[in-house]
Order: sequence, then C-alpha cells, then structure tokens
Amino acid sequence: MVNGAALATHLLLACFAADFMATPVRGETGIGVPALLLQAVLLVWTAARYDRRAADSTSGGRRTAHEQGEF
Repeated sequence: MVNGAALATHLLLACFAADFMATPVRGETGIGVPALLLQAVLLVWTAARYDRRAADSTSGGRRTAHEQGEF
C-alpha cells in the first residue's frame, strides 16, 4: 500500500505538475530526481521489513544462533 501510494503520487505529479517536478533543486537537478530516489529508498526499506517479518513468521519467531550472532 505504501509503495503503491508513493508511486501513484509520483506519477500524478509527473503527469499533471511537470513544472513543479522540474523546479531546480541544485544545478540542473529538478525535484523529480530526489523524489524518485526517496521512492527507491522507501521501496527497499519496506521490502526489507516485509522480508524480516516473513522470515520470523515461518520460523515461529525463533531465530537460529547464527541469525542472533551467537556461534
């Protein structure tokens, strides 16, 4: 849901507010580039959280000694 909302917002801004997305931030870089990078960070962060929770649910909340850093 979060990634879909971020994508939809980015697409709507790119389609209907092109002047806003082209507003310079630094040099020739517009707002669209940092917004896209933030979207990528959000995607990776939520995927990592989902992966961690999926791993916990399949193991029943138990982690191996290797995952806990105990050898």
